[in-house]
Amino acid sequence: MLAEGNQVAVFFIFEGNHTGIPFRGIPATGKDVRFSLRMLLRIEDGKIIEKRSHVDINDILRQLGVDS
Repeated sequence: MLAEGNQVAVFFIFEGNHTGIPFRGIPATGKDVRFSLRMLLRIEDGKIIEKRSHVDINDILRQLGVDS
């Protein structure tokens, strides 16, 4: 996490197993997945007033064995 002025940049890495509820209509595969999420936030008066995020859905689908 980096912050400067009223802007914050966050980078997350998620790891898990695709079980339980479907993801984008894909039934649970039991496969392991790892993906990153980047988020840019703008803060005013202690509240998030703008959020931009990016995750590579095609990378997740590839790991689940789905043609994107």
